[in-house]
Amino acid sequence: MNKFYYSILTLLLISFSGYAQVTTNPEIVVASEPVTITVDVTGTGLQDYTDDVWLWTWIKEGNATGDAPTNVNPATAAQDAAKMTRSNEDPNIYSITLTLSEFYNVDAADMDVVGLLLKGRDWSNGQTPDYSIDISEPGFSVKITQPSTFPLFLNEGDNLNIEATAAEEASLSLLVNGNEVASTIGSILSYTLEAGVPGKYVVTLNGTSGEEEASDSFTFLVREESPTASRPEGVIPGINYHENDNTKATLCLQAPDKQSVYLLGDFNNWEIDPDYQMNKDGEFYWLEITGLTPNKEYVFQYLVDESIKIGDPYADKIVDPANDPYISNDTYPDLITYPDNNVISGIATVLQTGQTPYNWEITDFDKPASEDLVIYELLIRDFDIRHDYQGVLNHIDYLAGLGINAIELMPIMEFDGNLSWGYNPAFFLASDKYYGSKNELKRFIDECHKRGIAVILDMVLNHTHEKNPIAQLYWDYDNNRPAADNPWLNPEAKHPYNVFNDFNHESSYTKAFVDTVNNYWVNEYKFDGYRFDLTKGFTQNFNTDVNAWSRYDQSRIDLLTRMTDKIWANDPSTYVIFEHLAENSEELVLANYGIMLWGNMNHNYNQITMGYAEESDLSWAYYGTRNWNDPNLISYMESHDEERMMFKNINYGNAEGDYNTRELKEAVDRTTAAAAFYYLIPGPKMLWQFGELGYDINIDFNGRTGEKPIPWDNSGAGLDYNLDDDRTDLYDGFAKIISLKNDYGVFRSDNVTMFGGNTLIKELLIENDTDTDSPASVDEMDVYVVGNFGVSETSIAGHFTHTGAWFDYFSGKQLDVASTEQAVVLKPGDFKIYTDFRISEEVITSVQDAVSNDAQWGFYPNPVLDRLQLKTDGLNNYSVKILDINGREYLSEENLQENAWLDVHTLKKGIYIIRISNSNHTFAQKFVKN
Repeated sequence: MNKFYYSILTLLLISFSGYAQVTTNPEIVVASEPVTITVDVTGTGLQDYTDDVWLWTWIKEGNATGDAPTNVNPATAAQDAAKMTRSNEDPNIYSITLTLSEFYNVDAADMDVVGLLLKGRDWSNGQTPDYSIDISEPGFSVKITQPSTFPLFLNEGDNLNIEATAAEEASLSLLVNGNEVASTIGSILSYTLEAGVPGKYVVTLNGTSGEEEASDSFTFLVREESPTASRPEGVIPGINYHENDNTKATLCLQAPDKQSVYLLGDFNNWEIDPDYQMNKDGEFYWLEITGLTPNKEYVFQYLVDESIKIGDPYADKIVDPANDPYISNDTYPDLITYPDNNVISGIATVLQTGQTPYNWEITDFDKPASEDLVIYELLIRDFDIRHDYQGVLNHIDYLAGLGINAIELMPIMEFDGNLSWGYNPAFFLASDKYYGSKNELKRFIDECHKRGIAVILDMVLNHTHEKNPIAQLYWDYDNNRPAADNPWLNPEAKHPYNVFNDFNHESSYTKAFVDTVNNYWVNEYKFDGYRFDLTKGFTQNFNTDVNAWSRYDQSRIDLLTRMTDKIWANDPSTYVIFEHLAENSEELVLANYGIMLWGNMNHNYNQITMGYAEESDLSWAYYGTRNWNDPNLISYMESHDEERMMFKNINYGNAEGDYNTRELKEAVDRTTAAAAFYYLIPGPKMLWQFGELGYDINIDFNGRTGEKPIPWDNSGAGLDYNLDDDRTDLYDGFAKIISLKNDYGVFRSDNVTMFGGNTLIKELLIENDTDTDSPASVDEMDVYVVGNFGVSETSIAGHFTHTGAWFDYFSGKQLDVASTEQAVVLKPGDFKIYTDFRISEEVITSVQDAVSNDAQWGFYPNPVLDRLQLKTDGLNNYSVKILDINGREYLSEENLQENAWLDVHTLKKGIYIIRISNSNHTFAQKFVKN
């Protein structure tokens, strides 16, 4: 056994942090024989713990691998066989006696290395780090018992005490680099070695008993100062691939005030080798690696100051032993496995030269104007049972049919765990493998761009998880927080409500990191913009004063506009959206700078859908009421953070007589009415996933950030929302309202008047810029929206801009207005959208095809009874598919000619998606089958 790979009883992390020893009696452990394991938990998460403690153990290496049968969390009386005994002399010392092969119920010959830790009743009660125990075969064996912590570094001239033992009296000899330095006849050998010149040394123990032979060994290094050399031109922190030589890569780590860095990885068999000590260039460490196999993935870590093991903070792929085993092969085929040795610990990173680039189909995507955005906020985990990009693509035509023109992905960079919301990021340039590969993410974005849908990334740069290498490099283990000398992070957060570890945004190191991250996702993945989480935290000026935190802070503005300038210098068309939620005085400055900002209107809109007037004023949803110059307010009825509106409608809504807002149909109608006001107020909009289906599962179901049921009927345990007429009616209502917003320029007007205040009668008036009473074209159209959010029928005095003909958007019926204050009678929950220009019932929904000779693609009528007329002037040899909103195909036609007819009379009543496509472009649109 080579002890460089297999330490006797402790993992590297234990020696790094000064944790006490784990010991066994006997010292040579045989799986089929009893052993007493003793653990001193001083300095671990169980120090001074007073409740019961359990052993959690697993077979790390051997023909049998996996957890012990007693590994159950939380521990109960059923796990008594794994309960540790606390010492009477020292309450931080625990022991247990067992026979490992019986404990695991496996053959002793199938066990080579056992991993273990101690924990309280559950993980939240505290635990120790991981430890390892090597298993020896029965019969004659030898073991070096001291030293017992590795890696081992010595200075030239240092003395090293070596202790060795044999299972029985034997002839023992000790060799250093092949030269014998000590020998004895017996069961114990002791020797004091004086370290020689700098270099690598192998210590070997050989033993002979009769005809049986055994050996053990370990490796140590005699220190040498880091070689100094200037970085080659162009080498930056991270993995630097050589453009013309796929057998090389240069790794670079920025580590101020650190003294030495070694590279460990598949390329050097994970050996700490002087040849892989990195060159020092000021605060940067770098080394060129040669002899790599192109396109082969190599796992590696940095060993910093002989004790800290980290991956590369700028790597685009990680290997995570705790979470990778739960990623399906369907989502990520042939995922590289975690190295099987005792040198590596924690998350490592991957380098791969000669990667096959993704072949982008859309290279010149024309982003929707920011004021026209209709953003769909989406959590990949909860959107489809697959939990991956392909799962979302299975429903992409459903989203296109809704009329949205942007998808905002909740964080997808590598975060701790697989099932998180993503706001605990650890590796900021690595896409989380649980959602799919890098190229699958690129394909997702490409497919969205084909449909005219921009993709926005939810970016978390306020804080980071402790597994981030830049946190681990400078960590205060005593206080479990970033160390005071961390160049990137604050030891304690500088603002209230911080989570995880707070970035110091005034640090030049953080600024450089932020700029690198922001440039990367736009350049590498063609993301169209960012929604930045918790930007109010980009400050060093507050600690616990919540009210002060929200007030005007010029230093915060300076930091945020600096970051934005860098983003726009890289790509001026990038959307920049802040979740800021500060006082308007500060948001005004940011908005007028060109930054879009979230505006939480959930409470106000939910009040009217439930039928309560208090705090129901909607005027704050319009940017003009905030004195902003431009439509940069993204108000929202729902986001991931709020209780779902439909849940509150159904559980807490108002009622009067026979009318009850808690009934699903009424709740749906009222939500549609609220959507008419929300979407038609000029400016960018956002909806949280499945708001268009009235998702009504409590946000705290399975824990606030826990998995939620999938709405589709084909998800196994789905909610069947797509088979529910009321819910698909809501989708249809949203789609028609969004379509109105998308299709007509009046919804860019800044001539907006809102009526109603904190009452349940709401009115919205949007006037065009021509000030005409008889519009000659749709460009001169005015719009008047009126809604009754009360619980009884009401006559409402109108606010029409002029007398004459007005038209109901949904029915097309004409209303002859004799007075601008002509009353509109509405039932509870009812609403009307009136336009003063007739919008034909046979409007052909179409998009401009940028490839096929400017052909207009579309269809009519919508809704349809029997046949659809395709409008594909100048287009031949294209295909058409019809799918339901769950993505299931009902009709497929190939090689169609221009302006073909489709027979759809066999389709059941409901909402469908028609998809028209050729080799260059895809158009999808929702239609209703009556």
